[in-house]
Amino acid sequence: MSSGFRVGHLVEFTGAPGIGRVGAVIGDALRVDFFESVAEPELESRTVPAADCRHVRLKPETRVFRRNPSTGEWQAGRVRDRIGGRYYIRFPNFDSDLPVPESQLRVRWDKPVRDPLQVLVSGGNESGYLYDTRLPMLHNLTAQRAASAGISAFLSSAVEIFPHQVNAALTVLSDPVQRYLLADEVGLGKTIEAGYVIRQTLIDNPQARVIVVAPDPLRRQWQAELRDKFFTEDFPARVTITSHDTPEKWENYHGSDLVVVDEAHLLVQDRDDTDEVYQALCRLAHSASKLLLLSATPVTSSYTTHLGLLHLLDRDMYRWSDREAFEHRYDRRAELADRVYSLNADFPMLLPSALDLIKEVLPADARFDDLSAQVLDLLDEDGDLREEAGEPTLTLRIAELRAHISETYRLHRRVIRHRRARVLRDDEDAVLAPYEVRGRAEPTPLTVTSSYDPAAESLLEWQTQTWGRLLDEDRGSARGEYARALCVLASRLGGASTDYIDALRWRVRRDEPAAQRAGLTLRERTYLADPPLSPHEAEILEKLELEITDSDSDAELNDLAATLRPALSGGGRIVVFCGPGTLATQLAQRLRTRFRTASVSEHSRGVGLKASEDAIKAWRECAARKTPVLVVDDSAEDGLNLQIADTVIHLRLPWSPNQLEQRLGRVDRYRGVESLSQSDPARQFALVDAETYSGTWLSLLTDGYEIFSASVSTLQDAIAEHLPQVWSEALEHGPEGLGDLAGSVRSQLAAARRVIDKMDMLESIYDASPQQTDFAVRLGEIEQEWQTTRDVMLRYAGDGEGTSGIKLRHNSRVINGCECEEFRLSPPPLISPHLYESKRLSAEVARGAFNRSTALRFPGTRIFRVGNPLIDVLSNAIAFDDRGQATAFARFDRDYLGEHEPYFGFDYLVEADISPALAFTQGGVQATAALRHQADRLLPPFTLKVWVPAGSHEALTDHGMLNWLNAPYDNAKDRNFNAKSIHQLTDLFDGRPGYEVSVRAAEAVAVGELKQATKLIDRCSRAQEQGRERLAVAKAQAEARRAAGRLLEDRESYAVDVNVTDALVEGLSTPKIQLVAATCVVKTGLIRRVRRGN
Repeated sequence: MSSGFRVGHLVEFTGAPGIGRVGAVIGDALRVDFFESVAEPELESRTVPAADCRHVRLKPETRVFRRNPSTGEWQAGRVRDRIGGRYYIRFPNFDSDLPVPESQLRVRWDKPVRDPLQVLVSGGNESGYLYDTRLPMLHNLTAQRAASAGISAFLSSAVEIFPHQVNAALTVLSDPVQRYLLADEVGLGKTIEAGYVIRQTLIDNPQARVIVVAPDPLRRQWQAELRDKFFTEDFPARVTITSHDTPEKWENYHGSDLVVVDEAHLLVQDRDDTDEVYQALCRLAHSASKLLLLSATPVTSSYTTHLGLLHLLDRDMYRWSDREAFEHRYDRRAELADRVYSLNADFPMLLPSALDLIKEVLPADARFDDLSAQVLDLLDEDGDLREEAGEPTLTLRIAELRAHISETYRLHRRVIRHRRARVLRDDEDAVLAPYEVRGRAEPTPLTVTSSYDPAAESLLEWQTQTWGRLLDEDRGSARGEYARALCVLASRLGGASTDYIDALRWRVRRDEPAAQRAGLTLRERTYLADPPLSPHEAEILEKLELEITDSDSDAELNDLAATLRPALSGGGRIVVFCGPGTLATQLAQRLRTRFRTASVSEHSRGVGLKASEDAIKAWRECAARKTPVLVVDDSAEDGLNLQIADTVIHLRLPWSPNQLEQRLGRVDRYRGVESLSQSDPARQFALVDAETYSGTWLSLLTDGYEIFSASVSTLQDAIAEHLPQVWSEALEHGPEGLGDLAGSVRSQLAAARRVIDKMDMLESIYDASPQQTDFAVRLGEIEQEWQTTRDVMLRYAGDGEGTSGIKLRHNSRVINGCECEEFRLSPPPLISPHLYESKRLSAEVARGAFNRSTALRFPGTRIFRVGNPLIDVLSNAIAFDDRGQATAFARFDRDYLGEHEPYFGFDYLVEADISPALAFTQGGVQATAALRHQADRLLPPFTLKVWVPAGSHEALTDHGMLNWLNAPYDNAKDRNFNAKSIHQLTDLFDGRPGYEVSVRAAEAVAVGELKQATKLIDRCSRAQEQGRERLAVAKAQAEARRAAGRLLEDRESYAVDVNVTDALVEGLSTPKIQLVAATCVVKTGLIRRVRRGN
C-alpha cells in the first residue's frame, strides 16, 4: 500500500534536525535528505518509516533554496504563497513571485552553519547587508553568554548585579546537586538569589514545576518579586506559592522540579523527625529534584535544628538516626576545621602528621583512608615530594581529600552564607556599584505620660516573690526555668496591659484563648508552662484583673496615643512595631480616631492576610497630604521589605536580640529604587519606662548588644547561647540585673566574633572552585555596553527606512513612565516560521529596555538580554540562519591608485569542545546543558575577526586598513559579486581553483593569528588546570554521597564517570574553533587589473 509520499516532498519527523526532503521511497520507508548549504546540498540523510513522517506545508516567509534547472545555479528566496502544488517564491532582484514545484525546493536544516568557507569558494555568497545585520548580533550574544557562564537568568532578570548574590546563585546552578540552604544575613537579598535559580530553572525547562513555600504574610511579596523582577509569567509553567500553614496541601506538589522554602527555620525550630508538619516538609523536600531553603537564622545553639535543616537537603548524609554522631561532629567542627586547614601542598613534609591528626577526630572512614594513601604515595621516606609525582598532582590529591571531608563531615557544605561586614565593604576600584543598606540609629526613648503602669508593677512583684520563694525552698538551680517565663512576660509589657494579662492567664490557668490573644508561640507557651506554679502567681493575676477595668484599658490607649504624638509628627512613612498580641489592632483603631491627618494601616494576624497585604500597599502608595502610618504585630517581623520607612517606633521589644535583629532587618536592608533618596537610617523611637524591665532591656540592647549600631546576625549563635544567663540575672536582681550586664555582654560577643572570624577563614578551604573568576564583574562590564547591545539588536531587527535586517518592527514609547522599546510581533519578521514559532512569544516579552538602570526605576520592565524569550528566539535563529555566512564584494576607494587588492575576513567562535565528553553520556538537553555550563565557566566562549591580505603569510594589523574593511556595507561604494558577476572575482585568481587555494591559505594564516593574538594555548592550559581540580573535587563529593548510600542522579554521575571527566578536561585543551562567517573584499580604485594569479 502506498504511503502517499513522493520524492521531492518536504517532511518532518520526531527527532529530525529540521525540515527534510524525500530523496527516495524505499518500500514503507523514506530516505530523508537534509540541506546544509549551496556548497553542501545533501550533507546528511536518514531512513525512517514513512508512518513516522509528516508532510510539511511551508509557511509564508520561509527561506528556501532552489537550483535553477536552466543554469544549475542555486538561488535563495522566500515563500510568498502556495496555490495547488506550487509555491510562489520571491527571489532577490525580482519584482514578481515565481511559481516553483515543491520538488525543486530545499529548506536548510536546524543546525548551526557548518562551513562558510566552502560556501564562499563555491560562489554562494550573498549581500554584505546580511553580514552586517547577523554577525554583530552574534558577537554580542556570545559576549553575553561568556559573561554569564551560559546562565542567562543573570542578565535577563531586572535586578541590580551584586557579586554576593551572583556568586550564590552561580554556586547553586553549577552544582550537579542543586540542594542548598541560602543563609545570608538579614537584608542581603536571599530572595534575589532564589529568584535567579527559579528563572534559570524555567529557562532550561519552560515546563518546570516550581513551588515556593512561604509564610502567609509573604506570599504576595513573593508573587510581586517573581512577576516584576524575574518575569516568571514569561513561561508556560506557573510558579505555585503555597503557605507554611497548609502542610496538608504539600502532597499535591511532590515530584516538583524545584522547591523553595522561605523562612525555613520557622518550620524546623522546636521540631524533630516525629513532628507531623516536619514530616510533611521532608516528604515534599525529598521528592523534589532541586531544593532551596532560605533562612537568615540557620545557625542556632540547637544542633537538632541544624540537623533538621540539613536532613531536608540530603536525607542520606544527614540521618536522624545518626543524631548522636551528628552532635559529636557539631561540637568538634572547629577542631576538625583546624586540622584540615593544615593540609597544604606547599608543605609536604607536614602532611603525614596532619593526616594522622585528622584521622583522630574522624570515625572509621575507608574512603578517607584511600584518599590519604594516595597523598602519602606521592611522598618519599623523608616526607618530601617524589620527583616523578609533581606539585600539580599533589595539589589535586589534597583537593580531592578536602572535598571528601567537606561533603561527609562539614556541617555547612550546602550552606551559602554571606556576612554583612564583607558584603558592605566598599571597594573604590570596583566595577560594580556597592551594596548599600539603610543602616541603623539609636532609638530615642518615649515615656508614657501616665506615671503608673500596673502591669509593669505586677511583673516586678512576680519577679521578687518568685525569686524569694526559690531561695526559701533552696531551689536556686531552677532559676533558668523561671527566667524563661520572665522574659516572655516582659515582652508583653508596654502600651496596654491586656497582652501581659493574657500571657499570665496562660501560665496560671492554661487559658488557651488567652494564649492565642497574647500571640504566644509554641516555644513561649512551653517557657511559661514548664516551671511549677507558686500560690502567689494566681494571687497576682487575680489582683491585676480586679485592678484593670475596661475604662483603664481605654485610658492606657489614650496615654499611648498621646505619647506617640512627637514621633508621628516627623512626617514621612512610619512603622509602629507592637510585637505579638492584640496591641497592634487596638492601637490602629485608636490612632484612626485621634490622628485625622494620618492614614493608618494595620498589618496583623487579627485582620488577616488579605487585609494585611492591602495595608502594605496602601502605606506604600499613600497620598502626600496624609502621613502614612503602618501599625504591625509580629507577623511583619520576618521577610517583609519595609526599607522605605522614614520612622520606626518600637512599642515593645522582643525578649531575644535575634528576633529584634529580624525586625530591624525589615528596614535596614538594601536601598532599592524606592529608597534611593533615603541615604540616612530611619529615625528610631522606643517606648520605655526607665525603672522597669523595658528601660533596662533597651539599655542592654543598645550598650551591650549594640544592636542599634550594627547587625548582630553573625553573632546569633553566641547570643542564643548566653541569653538564658542574661534573663537569669534579671530574675535574681530585677531590672537592675539587666542594666549591669552591658560590659560582660560586649566581652562575650567580642570573643564570639574572634571565633567566627577564624571559622570564616577555615571555611574558605572548602571552596570547590579555587581561582574562581568573578563573574559579577564580567556581568557589570557587559552591562556598561548596553548601548552596543541596543545598536546591534536594532540593526538586526532592521525595520527602519532603507535598512536591511529581519524587518522586526519596533518603536520607542513611554510605558508606565518608562521609555521603552516595543517590538511588534505581527506581522512576523523575515525569519523562517519554523524557527520563529518554536516558542510562543507574548507581547509582554517584546516590551522592555536595554538600559538596566532605566528598567530598575520602573518595576516590571523587562531587559533585552539573553534569557528574554524574544532574544532567545532571535539567538536561535541566528545560530541556524545561513544568511551572512559568506560575503564577497568590491569596495571603491577614490583615493586609491593601486591595482585590485583582495582581502579575506574570517569571523571565529571559540568555545570548549564538549562533544568528546557528551559521547560518554546518553546525550539529551540536561546532559548538554550541564556540561556546557561547566565548560563555559572554565573557558568562556569568545569571537574574533581576522583579516588576511590575499597571498600574504601574515594577518593584517594596520588599524586604519582594518577600520576601512570593517565598515558596514554601503551600496554607494560597494558592489556585491552576485551569480552574474562572480567571475570578475575569480578571474583575479586565474579562475575558481586559484580562488579556492588563496581563500584556504588565508584561512590557515587567520587560525594561526587567532591562536597567537588571544594567547589561546595559555588560556586553555589555565582552564584545563582549573578544570582538573574542580572536577576532581566534584568527583570526590559525589563519591562521598555514593558512600552514604544514595543512588546518584544523572548529572552527578557525570562527575564520577572517569571517561566523562577526562573528556571534558581534554576538550578544554583543544577548543572548538568554529568559522561562522567568511568575507572577501576587493579594494578597487582608478586603476583596474584583470588578473591577479596565485
